[in-house]
Amino acid sequence: MNYKEALAYLYGFSDYERGGPFTRNREENLARETALLARLGNPHLAYPCTLIAGTKGKGSTAALIERVLRAAGLRTGLYTQPDLHTFRERMRVNGRLISESEAAELLTELRPIVEQVQEEEQFAPFNTYQVGTALAFLYFSRQRVDHAVLEVGLGGRLDATNITRPLVSVIASISYDHMQVLGHTLRAIATEKAGIIKPEGIVVTSAQSPEALLAIAAVCQQRHARMVRSGAAGADPAREAVEAGQLPAISYSYRLESRSEERQRFSVFAPQSVYEGLEIPLAGLHQLENAALALAVLEQLRERGVSWDETALRTGFRDVQWSARLEVVGLRPRIVIDGAHNADSMHKLMLALADTFTWRRFIAVLSVAQDKDLPGITRALSSIDTVVLTRANNPRAAELDQLQAAFAAYAPRVRVLSAPNSSAALDMAVEQASADDLICATGSLYLAGEALRWSAARGNISVAATIEGVDH
Repeated sequence: MNYKEALAYLYGFSDYERGGPFTRNREENLARETALLARLGNPHLAYPCTLIAGTKGKGSTAALIERVLRAAGLRTGLYTQPDLHTFRERMRVNGRLISESEAAELLTELRPIVEQVQEEEQFAPFNTYQVGTALAFLYFSRQRVDHAVLEVGLGGRLDATNITRPLVSVIASISYDHMQVLGHTLRAIATEKAGIIKPEGIVVTSAQSPEALLAIAAVCQQRHARMVRSGAAGADPAREAVEAGQLPAISYSYRLESRSEERQRFSVFAPQSVYEGLEIPLAGLHQLENAALALAVLEQLRERGVSWDETALRTGFRDVQWSARLEVVGLRPRIVIDGAHNADSMHKLMLALADTFTWRRFIAVLSVAQDKDLPGITRALSSIDTVVLTRANNPRAAELDQLQAAFAAYAPRVRVLSAPNSSAALDMAVEQASADDLICATGSLYLAGEALRWSAARGNISVAATIEGVDH
């Protein structure tokens, strides 16, 4: 198969990202993936790894950890999802995307083995994500990585990545998302994500809700695992549970020192040392939360033999790149692209924008998946001036009338416009804006990817340089 044929084969499976909720028994997921990887020689066991779950922040946290390990001289693998432009973004070695030829060759090798498992093991068919995960594990093995940083796709307990044996399990911020799959309470969602905790292992978490933390602690107790917590310096939202002996106290805390539009400077207070003057080029306090979590994970990895020093830490944090996270692609008017896609992340986005920028009017360009919390997302945007509603090129995108109804009900003071596609919506926003206004394209990573390509097509050279092909 060539690359185009390989992608067609891969996307021929059931695909949650494009098709919606699961239609098969999820409890088969790990058994199916285990059978496939066994026939490949268990490539996922050829290198140590870190496994990261969470509702928001897991991609940024993974990128920060990988960048520090790479700065320390390790040959790194990074597995994340979804992609913005090309499937190849999901698996990188030392920051380099898998090539089209490598992906095609490995999928050609995988295909008969996938078909054999489906014929012999009596499982329901694989989905796109599971085959893609096996591809990533095989690729990292063939590339002889020293350490792989793996982002969980959905949940944790039954995710294909959970067949690995991570040195450290990580749970980033937890909020309401994918409730139709993971459950309708923070306890249920956190319990699913805590499924990545290994017996007698360690989990590092930046979760703040006492309900979520107690669920994680319950899994730790069952599995005789240790929990390490990170969070903001100052009051602990789970203080009562800590004082009652139900949770450990926060042992890695962060404090903002200063910020500009280009970067944030901050300190992290660790059990044995204080790291002052750290810098990241990612905006928003939520990114400091992710950076403190990454540092806590890195210290736990160092205790387990993964070598890095403070120079690598500072270099990796300073040089990390992670697209569509408060990414500025225009100045007059200022145009920002962000992949916020649930109510909690939209609220954090609004706070981060207010902390980082000033504007006369705020114009949002919005597309949201139909299974998201539309009332919550709309309420988070209720203070803006204008919204241009559109549909990203994804079957799960909410229809315009759904979005219009949400703004009429929950943000009636916002001026509502609409456009049939993201390019038209962004053009409309620019036409509406003056030089001192702010335009923010948000609501999904699919819209974010389209907005970045729109910016590149308008001549943004720096954005164009980050787009290494477009598959969708």
